Amino acid sequence: MFETLGLSTAAEQLYLELLERPGARPDALTRSDRDPDAVGAAIGELRGAGLLLPGPGCTAVAPDVAVELLAHRQEELLRRARAAVEPLLLRYRQVGSPDPVELVAGSEQVSLRYEQLVRCARKEILGFDKPPYVVPVRDLGMELASLGQRVRYRAVYARPALTMPGRLSDVDTLKNAGEQARILPDLPFKLLIVDRRWAMVPVSEGTEVERAMVVRPCSLLDALVATFDSYWQRAVPFGDAGRAVTTGGRAAPDDLSEADRQVLALLATGLTDERIAAHLGLGLRTVQRRVRGLMDRLGAGNRFQAGLQAARTGLL
Repeated sequence: MFETLGLSTAAEQLYLELLERPGARPDALTRSDRDPDAVGAAIGELRGAGLLLPGPGCTAVAPDVAVELLAHRQEELLRRARAAVEPLLLRYRQVGSPDPVELVAGSEQVSLRYEQLVRCARKEILGFDKPPYVVPVRDLGMELASLGQRVRYRAVYARPALTMPGRLSDVDTLKNAGEQARILPDLPFKLLIVDRRWAMVPVSEGTEVERAMVVRPCSLLDALVATFDSYWQRAVPFGDAGRAVTTGGRAAPDDLSEADRQVLALLATGLTDERIAAHLGLGLRTVQRRVRGLMDRLGAGNRFQAGLQAARTGLL
């Protein structure tokens, strides 16, 4: 339980024992299967961490206090480590990589660096998502873990990305976990931005995992952030439909069925009627009838325009 907070296994076991044996003398904690020196070291570790109350015996502090003390110690270690980053980074650039743009080569190295950047996120992750995909099945574990740690996710998906098998369900899963997702017909490149401190951009055409740029603070990073913000503003939100449709300057009655609302949300992704029907578990003719009705109601000339107008009038 306390190992993740920097306490050794032996010290944790002794602390748990002392919760049931308050005031135990150190010599009473030594059993035949225990090394006295190891017990002494564990007691010293507990005292050093502030997990034992003052006195001749060994009395453990309350568990809630213990957790806070250990957490505070880890936070202080992290603060010191982060304070040491700048001089280390200066040495790193002087010796090995003076350029704020680093080229990462090899699919394994690119994948590793991507994972490292995602795990470094503390505030937000921004991204462009578009095919082709070298790995057909997307691993959502890291993203869901980050969302669970209250990292803000904003992603813009190219419309073809949502036609790939399983991608639409992935977006639904991430959206339900807190991701903000939007859609555009196409995107210029794949992109990952972490806390506006690092960016990662594939530079290999077709086999994009073979090479990528990692960009640290510089004018290029500023340009990538501005590019994301610009595309984000133009993108169509992916989500549930809203409460009303505006047509002819008047608010239409709130008589859309839940299926109609779901169809509208998927229209903006550019999915075919067949894919929408399969995703929603509806019949193809039912979907086609709903699409025609929604296009007429919105005065849209095509399917994607219907989704776009729905977003602009408050449905998405």
